[in-house]
Amino acid sequence: MGAGAAMTGSAHPLEAQPRRVRRRRWRGAHLVMVLAGLLGLVLTLTALRQEPTGRRVAVANGPLEAGVRLGRSDVRFERVSGADDVLSALVDADDAWRGKVVTARIETGEPLTQSRLRAAATTDGRRAMSIPVERARAVNGRLAPGDRVDVVQAAGGGALVVAADLEVLDVEDDRDGAFGGARGQVTITLAVDVAGSQRLAAVLADGDFVLTRVTGAVSAADAVAPGGVVPAGTTPR
Repeated sequence: MGAGAAMTGSAHPLEAQPRRVRRRRWRGAHLVMVLAGLLGLVLTLTALRQEPTGRRVAVANGPLEAGVRLGRSDVRFERVSGADDVLSALVDADDAWRGKVVTARIETGEPLTQSRLRAAATTDGRRAMSIPVERARAVNGRLAPGDRVDVVQAAGGGALVVAADLEVLDVEDDRDGAFGGARGQVTITLAVDVAGSQRLAAVLADGDFVLTRVTGAVSAADAVAPGGVVPAGTTPR
């Protein structure tokens, strides 16, 4: 009995060894799982940094005053995330923003919005000026953007060429409006310089003028200096 008891008692340390081994193995496996999770997180964050999300939108490089014509140095592009209806109001890298005019002050770092930009009146710094005119005095309204016109005013039995070879930027027919064609007018938008805009303003005050379409023809600009008087019934040469 004593010997058996001694043998039984001596077996306890041997039985405990596998338990300690299993514990060490479990701890080792747990540590490997934790390290693998951390490694996956690091790899995910690295991938996000390398492939940022969001839309690239235009941001003001510095304060932009109303009237500024945008150039490449005026803006930079930053990635922004948001709802589609919010992002659609912003100017992104794919928009034709270059050369557009700012209509209200934009602060440094402020995103550019579509509502604060508009197309320039002309591509060469001229002004855009609209004049209402009866259809019968404007080639029966048969003018289109890109046409060239002379503005001619009756003066003392002759014709005064007020402005020559003006580019037509836009034509709005009053027949498309709410009042139909009762007034029989069209509104012609012309590209003019400063002096031309002043002469047109004076003509509008008088009201007695006509537009002659000179697209593809010899303009009065080549025959008579603007402001020159051409006797009625004669052709400038």
